[in-house]
Amino acid sequence: MPETKPELTFAELKLGRRFRPLPFAITPELVARYLAVVGDHHPLYQQPAGQAIAPPGLAAVYARLSYLQDHTMPSGGVLAQQEFENQGLAKVGDVLEVQASVFEHYVDDRGHLRVSFLIQARNQADQPVCRVRLFAIWPK
Repeated sequence: MPETKPELTFAELKLGRRFRPLPFAITPELVARYLAVVGDHHPLYQQPAGQAIAPPGLAAVYARLSYLQDHTMPSGGVLAQQEFENQGLAKVGDVLEVQASVFEHYVDDRGHLRVSFLIQARNQADQPVCRVRLFAIWPK
């Protein structure tokens, strides 16, 4: 039977919380699946192994995984805003280290639970690849 992960609750998302680093391998299979879903056929992503650039949109995948490694997302949340700052190129074959932290945690004047994450990804040479800011209304 698969292990059931607990839900990540607002009470656990204290200001300054740092999640454990997520190793995220950019494999040819991952890129192929991503490109098939989004329908992108740009030649930059079709180069031979070691030269192919990973689609920057993969940041949306690893950003979410970085804070949900050990938890599930409670149903009913709302992604209010997401900002991507591409800082370098990721290539097929890279293994990124992705780390999330909580930089905002509050209840707004309408009683909504608000949490914001800062997610940073670096490649195996410790060079920055992407910074993501994710703003959410948390369900519980």
